Amino acid sequence: MNKALLAAVWSIGLLGGLSAWSVQAADGIKTQQVQFKKGESGATINGTIQGSQTLDYKLTANKGQSMVVILTGKPYFNILPPGSKGEAMFIGSTEGNNFEATLPAKGTYTIRVYQMGAAESSKAKTPFKLEVGISG
Repeated sequence: MNKALLAAVWSIGLLGGLSAWSVQAADGIKTQQVQFKKGESGATINGTIQGSQTLDYKLTANKGQSMVVILTGKPYFNILPPGSKGEAMFIGSTEGNNFEATLPAKGTYTIRVYQMGAAESSKAKTPFKLEVGISG
């Protein structure tokens, strides 16, 4: 994981915000579009997740761009490529809480935040911080 890329994105002041939760699918997955402020290429999301809840953060990127995602907290995250029906290109529960890759295709990527084990069956709210950067 190259935190230097993410640090460079932040040091230039490229952290943005995002819109409110936009959709809750029939399967209970809450979906939010990640929108960087104009001229920016990164965002920090401070959130909470409860029990078996699933949170999807969607963002559009181009083939060949670099994506960096860092999750701080106890939940996990997966990265689903454009057109995925649930198949992940990164599985946080086995690969860790840091992701960096050159994206293989143009389209909408999903950062899926979830819990496992006791946290999944708990009613307690678990805080997390998700840092997302796109460059190139």
